[in-house]
Amino acid sequence: MNPFQANVSFVIVNYNSITDLLRCLSDLSSLKQAHFFEVIIVNNDTKKIHLPQYTFFRQICVEINNNVGYSTANNIGLKHVSSPIVCFLNPDTHSFSFNFFSIIDYIQPRTIVSPLILSKNRKPQKWSNGNKITLWRTILHNFGFYTKTWQSKKMIPVHWVSGAALCSTTAFLRELNGFDETFFLYFEDVDLCERAHQVGGSVQFVPQISLVHTSGQSSKKTSKNQKKCYYISQDRFFNKHVGVFQLFLLRILRIFHK
Repeated sequence: MNPFQANVSFVIVNYNSITDLLRCLSDLSSLKQAHFFEVIIVNNDTKKIHLPQYTFFRQICVEINNNVGYSTANNIGLKHVSSPIVCFLNPDTHSFSFNFFSIIDYIQPRTIVSPLILSKNRKPQKWSNGNKITLWRTILHNFGFYTKTWQSKKMIPVHWVSGAALCSTTAFLRELNGFDETFFLYFEDVDLCERAHQVGGSVQFVPQISLVHTSGQSSKKTSKNQKKCYYISQDRFFNKHVGVFQLFLLRILRIFHK
């Protein structure tokens, strides 16, 4: 290990999540390799935040003080990364497994990797990874027919992983130009993985390493607004990667689904 450089960078976007963020940083700093970590917090809150100084190799807070969206904020964080490996974490992730640092051993030059993401009841979180998204699979999902890739006990290739804990080489993510900033919230992680496949990359799920994700803590939107935001991003993803005809059918089916 290079004593003059962090070996892995963690980018964490904060928005209405200061309590969760403090728990995340505390748990991350409790790992015995924390002195090899570079931690970059991008603050989307309107007010500045004041954080304790943890035992990381390097800790910086980038104050945006405006909710510019998950994709844009993560890309800002990516610009500050100085280590060869980067891991994007949601602020409501915590309880990292003792071997979490070993995730770097699974990251190849053109590979995106995610650990096992557990819900607060310590069971594998549904839809934390999955297969390629198509209209037919979307229809089947709504009827309860899907492969539960997130329950795999061994390392497997998947088509996409959740941005709650998404790791790769800094070089590969910069080659991909980071997240597509037209996705304000939702599907930005699926889009990133889709583009990784398009250039010959791969996506891997590594259940031997885990963390807990208390999802939804940073969102203060109503359920109705969340659904609206989800549909906007889903439409954008279908238009970009699946095709306008399947997008047209999706919108028709959505009317009956309501």
